[in-house]
Formats: sequence, structure tokens, C-alpha cells
Amino acid sequence: MNAPSAALAAEYSAKADAYIEHWLPVIGPMALPLLDHLPLASAQHILDIGTGTGALLPHLAARAPAARIVGIDPALGMLQAAWRQGHRGLIGMDAQWLALKSDLFDVGTLVFMLFHVPDPLAALREVRRVMRSGGVVGIVTWGQDEGMPGLKIWKEELDRMGAAPDPRDPIVMQQQRMDTADKLAALLLPAGLLIDRTWSQVFESHWTIDEIVATQRGCGLTARRIGSLSAPDAAECEARVRRRLTELGSGGALIHRPEILFATAISAWP
Repeated sequence: MNAPSAALAAEYSAKADAYIEHWLPVIGPMALPLLDHLPLASAQHILDIGTGTGALLPHLAARAPAARIVGIDPALGMLQAAWRQGHRGLIGMDAQWLALKSDLFDVGTLVFMLFHVPDPLAALREVRRVMRSGGVVGIVTWGQDEGMPGLKIWKEELDRMGAAPDPRDPIVMQQQRMDTADKLAALLLPAGLLIDRTWSQVFESHWTIDEIVATQRGCGLTARRIGSLSAPDAAECEARVRRRLTELGSGGALIHRPEILFATAISAWP
């Protein structure tokens, strides 16, 4: 695993509980429309790449009762959280180098994870390698999205307080490389994955100020930056954010409407 991937895995491992509490309830339901377009009922082997805390696994198992389901993720802390919740078939593994047999899986899923891979084309080629000919790969990623409410405010106030820059390497934040159907196709086709279908859906979630603060203090950009401040400065930063969010919320602006991009592709061998 390269250094940016290892650092990202360590970050997710450390924040696994916060992720489960604050962020998973937001993005988990956004992935579920993908399942209606995968051949799960007949699948014998399924690979969930970037399984994280295993949120997708019970949904896959319910639709593919005869399948053996394997979930992989490089963040061992996330896998440990998945194990504590009763999920099995979990392996610590980097998507760019899959230590798995070729030509094995009928279905592969990559949900909100491909943009975290430094070399997404390499990962997709590995996915194609382990898929059976005619196997189906499903992808969920961010389309057009300005971020959850208050994110710009947090950035401005963190800058005002002199917080350190985001320590996360940009190479593991490549959302803009795959935020349209055409961009996704440009990655899938060279990997030997033939586009079956792409579509998008806009989701809407309503936030309270307390929810925004808890989520952004627990995980994400704000959590990464605010730790560089002293406790008094962090408290002042949060107070300023809360005041500005109160003004923003008076106009009904505490709503998040991200576009989610879906794709299914067929593995083409050789």
C-alpha cells in the first residue's frame, strides 16, 4: 500500500465509530438503488470493494442468498467495526492490488470508494481481472455536489483561526475525476469494463445545526483540520460556525441535495 492510501486507511480506522454514528446514515441509503440493477439473485460469488463497516453486506446477502460474499477494505479499524456488528467474510486489502483469484466473482460493488484510490484505473483493471467473463460491476460515486450545509463556513472560520491545511493527500480525493457519466466511462472502458448503464439521482437530506456540527467535528475535512487548534480556539471556531449556521438556517438552507452517480459495467475477457 502506498503512503497516501496507508494514511487514508489509518484516518478511517481511527474514525470508524464516528463514521458509523454520523456519516453512514447519510450515505448508506444513497447506495441502495444500485442493487436493483445487479444480477444478485443468481450470483455465486460477490466482492464488495471498499466495504468499510460492512453496511452494504446485509443488503447483498438478502438479495443473493446463495452467494459467498467477500468484503475488502484497507482500513482495518473499519473492518473491526464491521466484525463487531456480526459481518464476516472480511479481508484487509488494497483495491489496487487484489490478492484474489482471477475469474472468480459474478458481481463486484464499489460504493463511494473509487475516488479514494490513487490509481483508479489500476483498481478497475484488478476488479476486471477477478471478475468472471460477463460478470457485472456496480459503482456509486458523487456527481455534482457542493457539499453538506455549512462546509464553506467551516473552511472560512478554520482559516480565520489559523488552522493547519487539510493533511489529506489530494490523490485520495479524486471525486472530480469521475463525477459525470462520461468521466466514469473514460475510466471503465480502458479497464476492460463495458458500460451497461449509467444514471444519476438527487437525494435530499435536512440537517439541524447540532447534526452538522457533530458530523463535521467527528469526520471529514473539519475533523482533520480542527485538531490543529488549541481547545479554546477550537471552541471559538465552533461557536462562530454555529452563529453563522443559525443565520443560514433561517432561510431554509440547511438542506443537502447531492447528485449521486451510478454505473453498471460488464467484465469483458480477455
